[in-house]
Amino acid sequence: MQNELLSRIPEYLPLGVVVYDKDGYLKYANSVALKMFDTTMEVVSDINIFEDPNIVDDDKAQLKKGLDVSFETDYDFDLCGERFFNTGIRGIRKYFVTKVTIMRDAAGSTQGFLLTCEDVTEKKAQERKIKSTQRELALALNAGKLVSWNYQVEEGLFYKFDDQIENIEKRSLEYVNESIHPDDRTRFSALLDAIVQKQEFTGDSIVLRVFEEEYKDYRFYNFIYSAREDEQGHVAVVTFVQRDITEDVRYQQNLISAKNKAEEADKLKSTFLANMSHEIRTPLNAIVGFSELLSDATDVEEKNEYKQLIETNSEILLKLIGDILDLSKIEAGSIGINRQEINVSQLCEDLYRSFRQRIVNPNVTLRLVNPYAKCIANFDKHRFIQVFTNYVTNAIKYTPHGEIVMGYECAPGQVLVYVKDSGIGIPNEKKGRIFSRFEKLDNFAQGTGLGLSICKAIADATGGKVGFESTVNEGSEFWYVGYTDVEYLEKSQSVEIEEDPVAEPAAEVFLAKMKDLNILVAEDNDSNYLLIQNLLKENRLTRAVTGVQAVEKVKLQTFDIVFMDMRMPVMGGLEATTMIREFDQSIPIIALTANAFDSDKDDALAAGCSYFMTKPLKKRELIEILSKYC
Repeated sequence: MQNELLSRIPEYLPLGVVVYDKDGYLKYANSVALKMFDTTMEVVSDINIFEDPNIVDDDKAQLKKGLDVSFETDYDFDLCGERFFNTGIRGIRKYFVTKVTIMRDAAGSTQGFLLTCEDVTEKKAQERKIKSTQRELALALNAGKLVSWNYQVEEGLFYKFDDQIENIEKRSLEYVNESIHPDDRTRFSALLDAIVQKQEFTGDSIVLRVFEEEYKDYRFYNFIYSAREDEQGHVAVVTFVQRDITEDVRYQQNLISAKNKAEEADKLKSTFLANMSHEIRTPLNAIVGFSELLSDATDVEEKNEYKQLIETNSEILLKLIGDILDLSKIEAGSIGINRQEINVSQLCEDLYRSFRQRIVNPNVTLRLVNPYAKCIANFDKHRFIQVFTNYVTNAIKYTPHGEIVMGYECAPGQVLVYVKDSGIGIPNEKKGRIFSRFEKLDNFAQGTGLGLSICKAIADATGGKVGFESTVNEGSEFWYVGYTDVEYLEKSQSVEIEEDPVAEPAAEVFLAKMKDLNILVAEDNDSNYLLIQNLLKENRLTRAVTGVQAVEKVKLQTFDIVFMDMRMPVMGGLEATTMIREFDQSIPIIALTANAFDSDKDDALAAGCSYFMTKPLKKRELIEILSKYC
């Protein structure tokens, strides 16, 4: 009975069991094995294990040596055919895990082979499905630049998985918290607690800033999360999938910044137009009004007063236009810087004499501190004057009484210019915007509010610095530092420069010398030509209204000088000048234009013009040009 039970054990095993004799011939197969191979004992009786085409030669060689072997076989039934054993299975493959054990007698001699076989076909199919899913997931992770983390709640550890869904890193909760931006840690901790406690939490994702060593900075990540419970219903694992959204966030930030800048630009434009309307109309009203009164005035003193007011307001209008032009250059990033060697000491003295004429308030005095006998530096002369002029003009405007001091100081590699006043000072709430556009201490004060912003732009373009100090009701000091090569020699002490009598010859003297010149005026505008005609009425003027006429007249007549308008019908001044230079290199050609950009001047000189004058024309400048070229 016992032997019978023992002999039937193979039939109760879930494995296929096959017994071969010492020569490799099959002698027994249990029902599980016969079912696995879809055959019968009659068919497979006496087949030889060493003839099985699905067992590789290396394993057969090991068996012949008396060694146990184990192998996994993707069993191909089509290889069996009739030469090995017949089976009803065709066209399919099964995956078997097989072990062959040598059966030995007491002396250790081989008596046979015991083969056990397990069908793992379905298991392998599941594994392949899992691997396929993993590959698809890996592709998704790579395509989306995603990283997966599993937070093991009980361990308090985060496990990072690569694109093969294999653990490649683990981090503690404390480490993760330290890598998160301090401002985001509270939100993350609250989220993690809510998930573990199975509490309601808004959404299924959270955006956190995480420090990345590669970038030496915090990056923005979007974390999608889900929880997995254990058999007891407790949250055991929280899966986080992170995606780098830094570029998306920065793009959105740039869009918001651009939107804010556009809105600010629109606001500035509105402010600009409102300011310009007021600031242009104010001097223009005076010019138009006093021009009418001038025509009716009979008293000489009254006429001179009206004339002076017209000239003053004309200069204000020209300054306004100059500021607008400079603003456009700032906007275009094209502030021209033309460095040249200038005598700062002499220039400051000249500016001082000019500024003194602008002070009409008897309660205000202007003083120059010039401690150097010589100061030679490389500056853009025009921009240097512009900075000084804006500073002094502001000081005059906002100093009702007291003193204005202008001066400069030298040091190796730099020159500092400054203007101090005892004026109204700058309130604290305006100090941060004082170099901004359209910023004025007094909205009713004349001016565009552009002067100081232009000074700042000049400093930026020249690599210099601007700044100020101010106390309300005590005064202000504005300064500009220019970095440049400088050669200077100090005086024994600071001196105050007194105004010298103007030694310049009067216009009438120039006119006397410049009579009877033969002048060609190429100007299509009747009013502009009439102005030149009256300014130069002691000379013989010939008019051309197009560039073509100007070229023809120069060919036919001899002129002492040509005043060439740049904009004319048929042919402009640039083209006309170029054509004249083809046959006459000596005649002075003076460019006249309302365009005052540096590029306009460069174009005119490149075409062959001798000099460049911007409209409106002034009598003294015209006379000086005649004296220089005739």
